[in-house]
Formats: sequence, C-alpha cells, structure tokens
Amino acid sequence: MKTGRAIIIQCRLSSTRLPQKALKPLGNKTLLEWAMNSMKMVKADYYYVATDYDSYETLLPICKKNGFECYAGDLKDVLKRFVELLSTIKTKTVIRATADNPFLFYEAAQESVKLFEEKNKGKAHCDYLTFTGLPHGSGVEVFLSESLKKAAAETADPYDHEHVGPALYNHKEKYICEFVPSPRRYNHPEFRTTVDTYSDYLRAVSIVNAIDGKENEPFSTEQILQACSSPKVKIPVVLVPSVTKGHGTGHLRRCLSAAMEKAFFVYIPEDKTLEETDKILNEYYERGLKKTQIISTIPDETYLPVVITDTFELTKQQLKELNNNRSLISIDEGSSFTEYCDYLLDIIPSCKKVRFVNKTDSSLIEKPKNTKTDLGLDSENLPGIERPQSIRFENVLVCLGGEDPGGLTIPIIKIVSKILSRAKITAVCSSKADFSALEDINTKNVQFVPPVSNLRENLFNYDLVLTHYGLTAFEAVYAGCAVILLPTSRLHVNLARKYNFAFMSDKNFSDIGLQKALNSPFLFAKLPVSEECNSLGDFLKELSLGTKMLCPVCGKVQAYPDKVIARNATRTYRRCQDCSMIYMAYTLEKEKLYQKTYFFEDYKKQYGKTYEEDFESIKAQGLRRMKIISSLSDKRAGKHFTSKHSKKTENLFDIGCAYGPFLAAAEECGFNPFGTDISEEAVAYVQKKLKISAVCSAFPDIDTSQEFGLEEFDAVTMWYVIEHFKDLGSVLRKVSSLVRKGGIFAFSTPSAEGISAVSDKEHFYQISPTDHYTVWEPGRAASILKKFSFKVEKIVSTGHHPERFPSIKKCGAQKGSAKWKMIEALSRAKKLGDTVEIYCRKM
Repeated sequence: MKTGRAIIIQCRLSSTRLPQKALKPLGNKTLLEWAMNSMKMVKADYYYVATDYDSYETLLPICKKNGFECYAGDLKDVLKRFVELLSTIKTKTVIRATADNPFLFYEAAQESVKLFEEKNKGKAHCDYLTFTGLPHGSGVEVFLSESLKKAAAETADPYDHEHVGPALYNHKEKYICEFVPSPRRYNHPEFRTTVDTYSDYLRAVSIVNAIDGKENEPFSTEQILQACSSPKVKIPVVLVPSVTKGHGTGHLRRCLSAAMEKAFFVYIPEDKTLEETDKILNEYYERGLKKTQIISTIPDETYLPVVITDTFELTKQQLKELNNNRSLISIDEGSSFTEYCDYLLDIIPSCKKVRFVNKTDSSLIEKPKNTKTDLGLDSENLPGIERPQSIRFENVLVCLGGEDPGGLTIPIIKIVSKILSRAKITAVCSSKADFSALEDINTKNVQFVPPVSNLRENLFNYDLVLTHYGLTAFEAVYAGCAVILLPTSRLHVNLARKYNFAFMSDKNFSDIGLQKALNSPFLFAKLPVSEECNSLGDFLKELSLGTKMLCPVCGKVQAYPDKVIARNATRTYRRCQDCSMIYMAYTLEKEKLYQKTYFFEDYKKQYGKTYEEDFESIKAQGLRRMKIISSLSDKRAGKHFTSKHSKKTENLFDIGCAYGPFLAAAEECGFNPFGTDISEEAVAYVQKKLKISAVCSAFPDIDTSQEFGLEEFDAVTMWYVIEHFKDLGSVLRKVSSLVRKGGIFAFSTPSAEGISAVSDKEHFYQISPTDHYTVWEPGRAASILKKFSFKVEKIVSTGHHPERFPSIKKCGAQKGSAKWKMIEALSRAKKLGDTVEIYCRKM
C-alpha cells in the first residue's frame, strides 16, 4: 500500500571539521548505516540518500546493502539537490534526516509524520513541521514535496540553498511552518546526539558502548536517553599510558586492561615511540578491546573528559595537551608536576618523603592468573607465601626493562651465573645490548630473549626474579616467585627497604651482595592485603565520578594550579593563590542532604544526643555569642547592653538556623530574630514551637524583603554553616548586602590553626567532614573578609581539647589534673582551639 512518503537522508563526505564522518565506525556499523537503519523503521514508498557527485561511488554500495537508493547532485546547493531528486519520484510527503545523526528517534519521526499528515487532511494545510525539544541530532523535518519545489524556485538566498528547511521556515509569510513541542517522552534538549566534531564522535562511541550488545536493531528512544544520561556517556574517561622507550610496557597494558573492562578511551598519540605498541594493541583487540576506544586526540571542551594518566612522569608538553579536563587523575606519578593532579593513586607504593598521595593500594595490581601453586600460592591467597625450608633456583629471570636504562643486566648476569651456576638464567634485554662484557665467562646457562609479551602470565615459570622496583616486582611476588630488587637509584633502594623486599644496594655487584640478598628473610616479600576487592577498572570508574572544584571564594581557573595542602583517600585540599583560602578541590563523596536524619541521626552519632536534646546547651552558647554581638553593636551605637525586657529594635538574621536555639537566644537578648534553613522539618519547628519568623530557603537565593519585609539587618550570623557552601563568594556578597553599614556579621567554623591541625595535619583533613568545602585559618580570615567589606573586630578561639595535645596523649593525664589544666591554659593562651568564632563589622 502506497504511503505517499519519501525518506531522504542528506549526506556528504567532504566535511572539513570531521572528514568522511558518515563512514566512521560505530560498533558494527557506520554513522550513515545507523541513520539508514533508524529511518527504515518509518514506512515510506522511497528511501534515498542524497549526496554529491564525488561521494556517490563510495556511498552507493553502502546504500544498496541497507535498502536505500543513492542520488547524486550538487555539492554546495543542497536545496537544488533535493528538488532535482524529488522531480524524479512521485511523492507528497518528505521526511528529511542527515547522515551525521546516528541516533534518530524513529518513534518521534513516526509521530511527527502522522501529525503532519493529519494537518494536511481536508482543507487544512501545513507546509513544514518538526518537533522541538529533542536531543540535538535526534529529530527529523517533514514537509510537502510541492511546497519545497515552489520555495526553491522563489528564493535566491545562499543560506536557503546551502540547506533545505530554511527555504520554507525562513519565509513564514508564504508557508505554514509549525515547530511543535515534542511529547514529554522525547523532550530532552539537554542531550546532544549529532556528530559534527571529533568530540561528538567520541560521545557517539560512548553511547554505543553504553548500550553494548544491542547493535543489531536501531536503538529505541529509551535506550538512547538512558545511555545519554549514564555516567558512561556524560563523563568520558581517557586513559593516557606511557608509550615511551625505557618505560616498559606495563603502563600501556595496565591502561588497556582497565579500558577493556570499563569501556574507557585510551589516548595514544600518532607519533607513539614504543616499538611494541601496535603488537600489544592487536593482542588486546583479540581479547575484546574495540578499535574505537583507541584515540589520538583528546576530546575538547564540548565533551570534557576525566583524564587518567599512567605516564611514569608527566611532562610540560603532556600537561599542555591534557589541559581540557574535568579532573586529572594520575597513577604512580613520579614527576615534579603533581600539583596539577587532582588525585594521586599509587599502585606501586612510593616514598612519602618524596611526595604524598591520596591512596596507596598495591592490591589494584592485576594479579597473574598463573601462579606457583606448588609453593602454596593460589589466586585466592595473594599477599605472599612462607619461605620454603629449602630453595632450589632452577629457573632465574633477569628483567630490567627492554632498554635497561641503568645498564645493569650484563653486570648482574656475571654474578648470578657464577653463584647460581646450575640454574637456567633468562635475561630480557634489547637486541642492541652490548654482550662483549660476557666474553670472559661461561654463558651456556644464559638465554637472552627480547621483551616478553604479557610477561605477567609467564612469571610463574621462574623461581627467582631479579628486577627493579616496579610493576614486574609486585607481579612476581603475586606469582609466587622469590624476588631480588636491583638498585636503579637511591630512591629505589629506600623503597625496597621500606616495603620489605630483598635487594642489592650497590651497583657494583659482588658475590657477597647477591648471597646476602639470597639469604634475606624478605626474599619472598609479604605484600599488604586490601579488604577492598575492586579491580583497577572499578576503582578508576569510581574516581572518574569525583567532583573537581575551584576556590569557593574566588571561583577562578588558575594558569598554575593552587598548592595542594592535603590528600586523603576521598579528597584533595588546596590553598587558593589569590585569597589564601584552603578549600576542598576534589571529592569522591556524595553531597549531603540536611534533612531530619542529619539533625537527629547524624548529629547523635557525632555528639551522643539529638539536636533537639542538645537544644539548651546550644542555646547557652548562643547567649554567650549574643553578649559579644550586643557589645559590638552597642559600642558602635553608644548604647548599653540590651536586656530581654527592652523593646526589640535590632533585627538579626540567622542563616542555617536549624531548630532555632540561637534564634531563641537572640530573642531573649532583645533582638528581633529571623531565620532560614534548607530543612523543612527544622523550619517548621522554629515556626510552630518557638513562634519565630523563619523560612525554608537555600542561601543565598532567599529574598528577605519578600519573606520578612527587610532588606538589611543589624546582625547576620552563621554558626557552623559557612564551611558548607561551595559558592562562598556569592554567599559572602549576599551577606554583605544584607548587613547594614556598621552592622555585625558573625560566624563559627572549624579552625585550621587549632591543635588538631597543628599536631597532625594529615589526620585533621582525614576526619574533616566531607561537606566542609572551606577550612578557615583565623590568621588569614581578615584578608578574605576585607574583600567583602568586612573588618574583623574579634576572634574567639573555641573548642579547646587538651586530650588532643601530643603531650597529654603521651603521658595519659586525666581531666582535672595539673598537667591537664596547664595544657588547657596553654591552648587558650595560644588560641589553639579546634573551632573559632569570628565577629566582623560592615565597613
């Protein structure tokens, strides 16, 4: 049955931004084939690809394979191309799509055609119709064939002729064109599915990978939307391995394994320098890695990736190339550029004296599947093995990298072949190695081999492995081998000693040095076991979901990164180079919601009682604070302290009022209190039980003139609230606008100059709440607050804890003792409280 419809897909191969993009592979099809397969779902009499003369021969067989005709016309005058095609067929309705849109909503296309045809029934008329609100690249245009022919004859506008639809909808005085809001099911303008640039193409690859294993039929709307909203597509991950000579192949293999597991991209520049790269890539392709996962260009700002480097040492050139990213995560990074890294992961443990990292976890090493089960090691028991009673080294491996930059292979072979004369020695080395130094010894028991493909799974064949501190050493331990480390540098000697490996410490190898290492109790190293069983791919996926943040005060992207102050397993803290604020720069933690559970359950976990149960003690603190605020207010106004019996003349606004204990204290001290909080339960308590004006609103979005009829206040307060704002700059600007000139702004917050931070900085940031985005230092507060027109009038050190002083921990002095009292007095005198209250005046 005739439908009176023709589907025409517009296509050319001469795109300058992404040449021949229609032929780029997506899964098991090209972009053009995805578009054709989708449009085949829409019933029509004709299915055409309209292309130019130069592209025709290339596209013709692809069209025939997918049930489409191919028509060639003018390259630049696309309108002319369409009209000439329409003159060869008899059709009423045309559905136009483009070949760079592989994820067309064919269901939406079906509905838009049906609606268009209904609008042309009887005396009704419509020349052009399209749904609006679809993802950019998922929609089609529907128009009357005769209307387009007429419009083409009437317009000489170059823009109209370069396109198709504008010939109609740019001339609405002549043609009825409808842009219909799409049904809710299709309405997702926040997504982009077209392929116009290389970054768009990588997004398309991610969409296909996110719907893995479902490529035979066109994707449904739900499949496409689900993929577009998934982290796999929204947050692209690009792994950057080292492919530099002298660095071995472990970095590349590690990245390829993680990429294959989690569908990450792997960046390998076209001028790759590792000779074995192609060979290794082919090995992983055979194991299931997709060729579209290997990229030679980093996505741009339109598809910002998380970049994870495994480069041995980052260079300035690499940092410049990797500049556009959501976050920069580095594995086993040994350069002097670690300040650029938002997260540092050491899989091979490093020396803390050199640098500190977020996390060290050698259990993330990909374990050998083949192990020396005869020595009692199996895949379920990986931390190490007990030293056998008697050891026979029949097979020995010397492996110092294909290039052996330290030149240690030949010297160690001379010693090993002498001490272990009956052993078969295999040495991994380059064909360019100089063997002349071995002419004076018997090398019959020595075999020289080139770098071994997938060495990890061959290590179990050796009883003893001599290597340097690195991936092979750890893999050999997990495989059940005895391991001796050789000294490529003084640092590596220190690392071998720190992590309990047998090692030789002198490059001038000797019989005694090797014999000492063979007798070491650490010949079979004991590696720590992590309780977490994540694979490297799983953990990197988790890291990719972390949030990178700028300074909450300045919000400025710096040319050189802010200095890292602290790192721990879930967070990185930096100091802003402009305002000196310490802030959380990267976090893996989910954002906390301040609802009833926070005030009752979370608060009780921390303080042993619920917020409501602690109401009176919090209020008592509020009364103390109010005396300071009143004193500063009276000092400015020349008044005496306001009593609770006085007429309320001064207005106070408490931000983050919670259940209102401070509001109750302010009211008792004669102020007119107002409050706001984002917890509905807390605000309801303040309104109904305390009978105090409060609203549920996020700060700084609140409009106080609308809510309270007040544009300014005599005092604005925040008690343990200020540290919770990610956009502190806008918060402080809003506060400044709410405080009258001469008025008071007061807040409390944890102190980075308290005893906890001073005595154990690492632990201080480790236990810092995950929703504290800024960490204040009282000594730097004045310069920060000055930017917002505030002058610090008084700083009160609070939260004094003698039990946190090292001397009390060491001697175990009890509360009330002379030592305790002395330390408490010292804490107050030196202002070493772990919290601080800052009172300032609006200038």
